[in-house]
Amino acid sequence: MTNRWPRSIHSQVEAVFHSIRSIRGKKLDNTAGIRSFGAWTVYRYEAHRFVKFMQRNGRSTILDTRSVQDDMVAYLEERLANYVEKQRSRQTMETILSALGKFEYAINHYIEIHLPEQPRLDTEQLRMGFYTKSKRLLPKSSKIFDNRAYHDPIQLIEAITDGTYQLQASLQYEGGLRTEGVGAPSIRRLKNPLTEKGLRGIVSDPVSGSPVGFVASVEKGGKETAHYVSVETYQRLKEYIARYGKLESDYNAYVKAINQAARETCQYAPGRGSHGLKHSFAQERYLECIKHGMTHERALQQTSLETAHFRLRETLGYTRG
Repeated sequence: MTNRWPRSIHSQVEAVFHSIRSIRGKKLDNTAGIRSFGAWTVYRYEAHRFVKFMQRNGRSTILDTRSVQDDMVAYLEERLANYVEKQRSRQTMETILSALGKFEYAINHYIEIHLPEQPRLDTEQLRMGFYTKSKRLLPKSSKIFDNRAYHDPIQLIEAITDGTYQLQASLQYEGGLRTEGVGAPSIRRLKNPLTEKGLRGIVSDPVSGSPVGFVASVEKGGKETAHYVSVETYQRLKEYIARYGKLESDYNAYVKAINQAARETCQYAPGRGSHGLKHSFAQERYLECIKHGMTHERALQQTSLETAHFRLRETLGYTRG
């Protein structure tokens, strides 16, 4: 080995992960690298938990791929048994499996560069086996979300009497848009109406394949985000813009209307406001992704994109209590 290899097994984890780090990099430049800071944080955390288990077994290197594979079997059996006993959902188990898959890639990437004669780590069949077990033994989700989501967002929207505010609330709940995305930016001096430019037609939902309306909005950081709403809401938006030229309103007046409807439907909580609609969207969209066969990681990624967060760590705040 020509490079200096760390003696600490935890430092070894950092070494291999840094070799595939590509934060803010383009996907074409590194198709399997880690480009999200949220994923970077979660994957490294899970890898360090695993090597603590390896340490208890007397291991001192992650480049002994046979030992890594043997320990991974025992570690995943232990984790799965623990989650079954505690009646946990499969979300956390799938996060572990995704993280260990990226850990395998990091190790093999390092071996390919520095130790080309070394046997590669191959745990894909093992991990797929635990994906199957987790689907059989663990529920899809505990669905115990204790954050800002509304328990009945449809009832709340129906209680909003003003047509403009009701349409904006529908877009937030169905498509995950921010307030600035529906023309009600919280910064008073900012103007960001939703116009005909954002109407992209009827398309197939990337998750379910069903017909949906495609709405593009410019939100956080000036990025354009794709949102998918019901065909009915899309047609309402299209007719509204055709009549008034744009969708926009005063932020404070919009939030006041939502809070009033929340009180009338017994869903009011301080600080919930319009953002509660995004929480409701994110939780339901995540579960829809899971229902259509996505892994925990892929479901988070899709939900992240549609809530204009782009990072997994931020989306976890919406889908976990």
